[in-house]
Amino acid sequence: MANVTVTKEGLFQRMGRFVRECWVELKKTSWPSPDELKKSTMLVLAAMAVVTIWIGGLDAIFGLITRHLLHW
Repeated sequence: MANVTVTKEGLFQRMGRFVRECWVELKKTSWPSPDELKKSTMLVLAAMAVVTIWIGGLDAIFGLITRHLLHW
């Protein structure tokens, strides 16, 4: 059997390694062009508007149904 010594890294050493690894990974990413970013942002805003209208409509319908049932 080989004699292996394992040293435990301290908190700041682990934090430093984490930041270095994050920086390396960020360099590998491909960032969207300004045009792609604008299109994606508009798509997200449009989807949010559709979902908001949908949920608001359902809320109004269920509110009407509930009020009619309670006053029946």
